[in-house]
Amino acid sequence: MRTAGRTPATRAISCVLLLLLAVASQGAAAAAITKGDFPQGFVFGTGSSAYQIEGAVAEDGRKPSIWDTFTHSGYSADGATADVTADQYHKYKEDVKLLSQMGVDAYRFSIAWPRLIPGKVIPTVLVKAPHVLNNVFQRS
Repeated sequence: MRTAGRTPATRAISCVLLLLLAVASQGAAAAAITKGDFPQGFVFGTGSSAYQIEGAVAEDGRKPSIWDTFTHSGYSADGATADVTADQYHKYKEDVKLLSQMGVDAYRFSIAWPRLIPGKVIPTVLVKAPHVLNNVFQRS
């Protein structure tokens, strides 16, 4: 391959264009895939981590997690914490509606461990969890 006379900027632009072409061709192929391309009974689902989406870090008796302590001590690269995140704790109804509209068959979510106390469950978790689960089941 001839590279003499090419500047780093020219090589970078060539790489970017090649990458864009590869991404564009993958998008066209992915758009052609439908649920019908999978065996009957195949379950399409999604999942989430409490730390990534839950938010509400100081509500309903939630205690700080080791990650809360870590990020609040300034160790995350950009100073980010999970204090709010996607705020699914407050927006679970809208989130479940979006999942239903997307056509997913299964959703795996987690409850933050700091909402639990070793040996017993914080009562607000027992009150809130059935509302979340009922909302999920109503959409299925």
